[in-house]
Amino acid sequence: MDFTKVIAQRRSVRKYKKDPLPERKLRRLYEALRLAPSGGNRQNHCFIFVKDEAKRLQIATQACHQEFVAQAPILMAACCEPGGSFDVAIAVDHMILAAANAGLGTCWVGWFERDIVKRILGVPDSKEVPILVAIGSADEEPPARPRKPLEDLIMTDRYVTPGT
Repeated sequence: MDFTKVIAQRRSVRKYKKDPLPERKLRRLYEALRLAPSGGNRQNHCFIFVKDEAKRLQIATQACHQEFVAQAPILMAACCEPGGSFDVAIAVDHMILAAANAGLGTCWVGWFERDIVKRILGVPDSKEVPILVAIGSADEEPPARPRKPLEDLIMTDRYVTPGT
């Protein structure tokens, strides 16, 4: 698929089919994470793909009433060193776009009890978990959300108050 079309068609999916994901599609996601850039190419992050339903349910109880977190067949937890969330966010975005290109649905989750999720997953104290992503075959087709016009987002050479 054309890359711009992948970006335009990506949606935050909150309803998933129970079907397990084919390993070949998962490998595409893993590769997108691996190929993402990081500061100094340090790649100081890792990713836990939670397939176990009981563990996903346990994590979902810590995701501030976002029940869809447990409904997806896979929940990915991004791990990084403290202060490394910028690099890990780049990798996660690469993975989300790769998932959209592979016909999978995803939803970025940033609102959850991080310390409790770390304990559930056995993440050491030296790492943090800034992002969760629900991944699966979409069981809904969310409509496109409105976006601001380019004139309100893009500026040249200096800041300009939007709308002036």
